[in-house]
Amino acid sequence: MVVLNFDYRGTLVSKSTPTPELRTIKKVLHLDSSDRDTGIYYTNGEFVVYLPRVYEKVVSLRLMSAEFPSLDAAWSHSYTNGTNLPTATFSSDTNVGVTSSSNYTPNYFLVEIDGLNKADEAAVGANKSQYPDSFYAKIANVVSQKSTATAGLATAIIEYNDHSGMENIARFNPPIGKMDRMRIRTRLHSQQGSQGFIYWTLSNTTSAVASASNTNVANFCLTFEIEYLDNGFDKFSSMQTRLGPGDRAGSP
Repeated sequence: MVVLNFDYRGTLVSKSTPTPELRTIKKVLHLDSSDRDTGIYYTNGEFVVYLPRVYEKVVSLRLMSAEFPSLDAAWSHSYTNGTNLPTATFSSDTNVGVTSSSNYTPNYFLVEIDGLNKADEAAVGANKSQYPDSFYAKIANVVSQKSTATAGLATAIIEYNDHSGMENIARFNPPIGKMDRMRIRTRLHSQQGSQGFIYWTLSNTTSAVASASNTNVANFCLTFEIEYLDNGFDKFSSMQTRLGPGDRAGSP
């Protein structure tokens, strides 16, 4: 039988010790397209935004909610010579909505985050399935009203949240070592690869250009939940005991 030796004089022989273990922590991150450097990234169709801290060992990134202007204020831009350098010459872009275009307004658009895309996409025109990990989130073109005022570009918004729309979450295994910035791009399904992006502006209702002369954009915002690994002390007892690991004597 096992014999347990106790100290009957009231002296605590061994205190309970917190058990360190690897756990996950969640943080909420809110980004606005106006947070970008407009001297480099004129429009909000493709830009880099720097994060308020360096997130380490990131295991998942979830888009909780987002608010975009109406697609009537969105413009489709094609890259010049396959690039979006500020010094490039841009022609007038095409309106995405029906206000100044004979095309129908798309039912959705896509959000890319460079290096964090986990959704696959079939190729346009059945040009082989060559777009794995091509986008991060899909946003349905469901328009809400900000007020009861006359409907228009200033009052209509596209509102997304993952309780009413599809869940947009990317999981990473192994975790991302460090994340301190995001390169965000909004585009249509037809703008795969390096075909271009869409952006929002109120500068001109009939034509627009993705250049330094057009920084009067209608900004959008994204709210993320970042989950990352952290060492913590989750499991421990608030009680103390007189019995420690070395206080057993005897054997069965």
